[in-house]
Amino acid sequence: MHHTVKIIGYAKLSVAPDRIRLSIKVENLAKEYCEAMEYAEKAQLEMTEIIKRAEIAESELKTISWGITAEYSYHANERNEQVRVFDGYRYRHSFMIELGMDHKTAGRILNEIVQSSLTPEIGLEYFVSDPGMYKDKLMENAVSNSRHEAEILAHAADTRLGQVVSIMYTSRGGGRVRGVKNDLAVPAFLCARKIDMPELTPTNVELSESVEVEWELI
Repeated sequence: MHHTVKIIGYAKLSVAPDRIRLSIKVENLAKEYCEAMEYAEKAQLEMTEIIKRAEIAESELKTISWGITAEYSYHANERNEQVRVFDGYRYRHSFMIELGMDHKTAGRILNEIVQSSLTPEIGLEYFVSDPGMYKDKLMENAVSNSRHEAEILAHAADTRLGQVVSIMYTSRGGGRVRGVKNDLAVPAFLCARKIDMPELTPTNVELSESVEVEWELI
């Protein structure tokens, strides 16, 4: 009778991030649709000017999402009934800028934003630009981990480990770590002076892979 054991091997690598991603979310509520569109156009133009003044190529400013939606709220009327009330048109535009590990450039962008008329939410995250370059080592380590676990079970069962019967690759992914996540929605007059971007020290990114290996028991 042919006996086997299936073991999922896991592997992790701790890697220093090499890229910064700035996310900039601009939104506004307007009573008229045309007013929302006008604000959208103004915000786009102003963000483009911000990038230029920060000495970043305009092509580096990417859109994650864009939209204008009707917004409603519910209020109690004189009979204490919940009535839906139209509040206006909500414009939302999420921008993204990716940089190397360059906090000075990120600081220039932030300075230009806070001096503008925009009051966006700003987030910052660190990531590894090419996690695939670590994939071979991770997969080797995952198979080794599977073999190690299988050998322990084989020894406990008073058998020996044979050849590999099958392998199923079950990627676990990874490659990103959150840095600063805040709401920098402040009026420009509160940041009239130049601000310096702090030299943040990000934690390492945890990359991981997993492989299911079926081993022969002899």
